[in-house]
Amino acid sequence: MSANLKSIILMIIGMGCLTLCDLMIKIASQTLPLGQVMIIFGVGSIMVFLGIMRIEGESVRLSPFTNLAVVVRNIGDLIAINGMCLALVFVPISIIGAVIQTVPLMVTAAAALFLGERVGTRRWLAIVIGFLGTLFIIQPGAATFDITMAFVLIAAVGMALRDITTKLVRDNFSTLLLSSYTSVLFIVSGSVLLIISGGAIVPDLWMNAILAAMIASGSLGFFFTTKAVRLGDVSVVIPFRYTRLLFSVAAGILILGEQINAMMLFGSALTILSGLYIWRREIAIKN
Repeated sequence: MSANLKSIILMIIGMGCLTLCDLMIKIASQTLPLGQVMIIFGVGSIMVFLGIMRIEGESVRLSPFTNLAVVVRNIGDLIAINGMCLALVFVPISIIGAVIQTVPLMVTAAAALFLGERVGTRRWLAIVIGFLGTLFIIQPGAATFDITMAFVLIAAVGMALRDITTKLVRDNFSTLLLSSYTSVLFIVSGSVLLIISGGAIVPDLWMNAILAAMIASGSLGFFFTTKAVRLGDVSVVIPFRYTRLLFSVAAGILILGEQINAMMLFGSALTILSGLYIWRREIAIKN
């Protein structure tokens, strides 16, 4: 199996795991303070990562303080974590899944602006059309528009920054170690939110089961997506992030009873088709 095929499989599995984690966070935050949920996830996931690292004989290093790529990646991760968690409290999960599909477009634009990658007129046009699709999804002029949807856009910016800098991290840097840094950021962010919002609540047995599922699915999701981006070519792997939209819409409709309209579907189609066009152009140029 080629590295790119492995990366594609890992990315699809990772998107499914992250969608399940999003669902558990959304359900848990309806009962528990969001900061508490984030702390529990951070503590649980870091125990998972450190346990695996111990089994594999890997050492814990404080490289984020000395490695510029890791520092910038952690900044992007911090933005993504806070934007996504706040969005999960206020925004339907189906809309979150749709807006997050702008990440590949942002990655392409950022690569052109900051990494010196050549992006032709056609790809820039596709980027513009893709962002236009995002406007159809969030429908800023509609009566149902909620300013809290800005949290999803903030999360997308953070994810794009994280994806770009993840590829810049040296190959000998452990994927498990990178993932564990994400867990630490959850703990830090959750602690700040919990101080602002108030005290914690003791979860019941059912809530503990939800939190356990959140930790397991989130840990696997972060590990698989990080591994996918590092293992394969970004231009090949990133388009398969679009599977998150399918998982999110299914979870929103079937589990949470959310409704989607034709405008949102049209915007999602524009965003996805733009991303796929950019992907094909990148492949054609490389070949």
